[in-house]
Amino acid sequence: MRARANSGARHVLLVLLAGLAAGAVTTGCGGGGASPGPPPPPPPPPPAGISVSVAPTSATVMLGATQQFTATVLNTSNTAVNWSVNGVPGGNSTVGTITSAGLYTAPQNLPALPAMTVEATSLADASKSAAAAVSVASDLSVSVAPPVASAELGATLRFAASVSSAGNPNPAVTWSVSGVGCAGTACGTIDTDGAYTAPPVRPAPPVVTLTVRSVADISRTTSATISITSNFTLVVSGPATLGPGSSAQYTATLTPAPNSNPSTAITWSVSGTGCTGAACGAISQSGSYAAPAVAPLPNTVAITVTPAADPAKAASLTVTIVSNLVSLNLTPTSATRAVNHRQIFAVQVSGTSNLNVLWQVSGIAGGDDTVGRTCAAGSNPCQTVSTTSAATVDYLAPASVPARNPVTVTATSQADATKSASSQVTILPFVVVSVSPPSVTLAPRATQQFTATVLGTSDQGVVWQITGSGCGAGSGCGSVSANGFYTAPAAAPAPNSLNVTATSTEDTSRNGSASVTISSGANISTLVPASATSGAAGGFLLRVLGGGFVLTSPGPGSAILFNGAAKTTSCASTSECTATLSSSDLAAPGSLPVRVRNPDGTLSGTVNFVVVPDGTSDDVIALTPATPAAAGKDIVVVEPSTAGSDSSGSLNLNIIAIGRFSSSDNSCTLSGSPLVIPRPASSTAQVDLCAFSLGGLDPALNYSITGPPSNDISIVAKQPLGLGIIRLTLELSSATRPGPRSLLVENPNKDRTAVTGALEVK
Repeated sequence: MRARANSGARHVLLVLLAGLAAGAVTTGCGGGGASPGPPPPPPPPPPAGISVSVAPTSATVMLGATQQFTATVLNTSNTAVNWSVNGVPGGNSTVGTITSAGLYTAPQNLPALPAMTVEATSLADASKSAAAAVSVASDLSVSVAPPVASAELGATLRFAASVSSAGNPNPAVTWSVSGVGCAGTACGTIDTDGAYTAPPVRPAPPVVTLTVRSVADISRTTSATISITSNFTLVVSGPATLGPGSSAQYTATLTPAPNSNPSTAITWSVSGTGCTGAACGAISQSGSYAAPAVAPLPNTVAITVTPAADPAKAASLTVTIVSNLVSLNLTPTSATRAVNHRQIFAVQVSGTSNLNVLWQVSGIAGGDDTVGRTCAAGSNPCQTVSTTSAATVDYLAPASVPARNPVTVTATSQADATKSASSQVTILPFVVVSVSPPSVTLAPRATQQFTATVLGTSDQGVVWQITGSGCGAGSGCGSVSANGFYTAPAAAPAPNSLNVTATSTEDTSRNGSASVTISSGANISTLVPASATSGAAGGFLLRVLGGGFVLTSPGPGSAILFNGAAKTTSCASTSECTATLSSSDLAAPGSLPVRVRNPDGTLSGTVNFVVVPDGTSDDVIALTPATPAAAGKDIVVVEPSTAGSDSSGSLNLNIIAIGRFSSSDNSCTLSGSPLVIPRPASSTAQVDLCAFSLGGLDPALNYSITGPPSNDISIVAKQPLGLGIIRLTLELSSATRPGPRSLLVENPNKDRTAVTGALEVK
């Protein structure tokens, strides 16, 4: 049977192959010979290898923005891929992240190397991958409002910063303030929320720059210009005329502008065109002026008060020194006394040789039993006087409150009856005790100085005590010292209110109280360490101990604010939080405030971390049997950098032994006695020493030898010998000074130890 003419060759081949498979071939109806079939087809090509491609092959992505990548996998039914960024599966916050669907999200902070590689790797064949180049770009801009502002001394002004970008960068910013005429806090301070507090002293020039820097891209900044204004007023008051040799009290009144807080420090001075120095008189820093014995020519002086807040706003008062002018001064100018109590009055007469004074009480010479009496100083019982030449008298209050209260004590010069001075005395039925401040709210372990005033008596003695229904036994309500210094308890009592009471020692029936409320917020009791040396390398742990802290886990937890900046904080308990100090934290000496901020925004009290200046030279305190004490030799002790690392806070740089090193057999002979170092007869020589410490000594530490200011022994080589031993090569000369020396060892965090008297130069 033949195939149909319109059948293709493939069909013919299939038919023939089918016949052969059946074991017979049909030769045709007429019995003729078999027809030959077409040749077999060529074998199929081998399967193509798996290939991966990524689209797009490159992209520029703004900070925090996204870019979709697509991976195409050929020659396999498994088209899935794994995505990575810079070799990190799925990426991370530093290089950016990518989803399993290829959606790449750029990091929110600009990395140091902004070129990234996004790679897709076949799941079917991990050796097959394709990559795209990604450039992380920043288009962000930083703005601050207001860009120009003025702030009164000590006033607070809030600034707002914003970050703009087509992407989604980290919106955080850092704040700093600087000025041409100031440095550090002298330019003012600004917190992490943009609240700027102007300095209490006006810088010169009085302009500072507030800089806002993006955390996402530190190259992007903006700034605001702040003019520091001083609109306070300063007035000097006091007598405008004085006699030679007389004295008077002058007062300076500094009135701040609203909502400001300028420095109240002032300096008094006196000057004149016709005098210099003591010839102009003298004035104390409390404003007490003593006129010169001889009037200058011209006979005027200027009493000047200069404010530290703005010296340009100094105020003056012209005082005329008039020869033979009688003046009289009575102190105090007012007083309060309980019945039957005494008040000392002092009178000063100048400008005349007649120092006699006439005394009256409410117009009655010497007074009487209804208004009180003036008594000879120290007389008991009272010896009533109406005329004295003494500088003081005692006023004795009456036995009952007078009908006309207060009474007036008047002193009149006998030499010039037109010259007099008076004092108002308020009579109380009994002594009155008051406590200041009258009420406070304190965190646990916080402190407060209370002061007691006992009106009506010169005896200001009081006994302090604490009362409260929640106090109980022990120190449940805290403690108060004999001078009124109160320390709150470690935890608030229940109820959390108490009284700090002062009772008069003269009249124990009279007392005054201050109400105290103990809050349950964060409080700091101890910093460990509490000090460091300026210029230290940092990197060590600061432990803040106290109470009321919020745990980091599950969070949010409390934050440690170091010098106003929030540190990365870990609070493992309600009584301890930790943070790591960096070298920038310890760059300059000073007292740096430490506070704890809870998630609700409440702040603990401030405890200062002290950064001690790094000493540039060593001092020697020489003590002998003849002079066993030395004055003016303060020893500053700085805590080791490991004090906050663990419970022991151990730091072992102590050198156990020191000895001679022999380079011939590479041996170290340690000993406990001072090591004698001979000086060369001429030129210089080198000596090899070896030192051992349980803490281990290595060349990374700094080693030095004590000596004169221009040290005559130098360490020219350091070599570790293992087992905590180091080899030191010393170089000295024939001019090296003989005597005992010490070996000093210092680590990068400025922790230092000394082997005192370990060496002796001979």
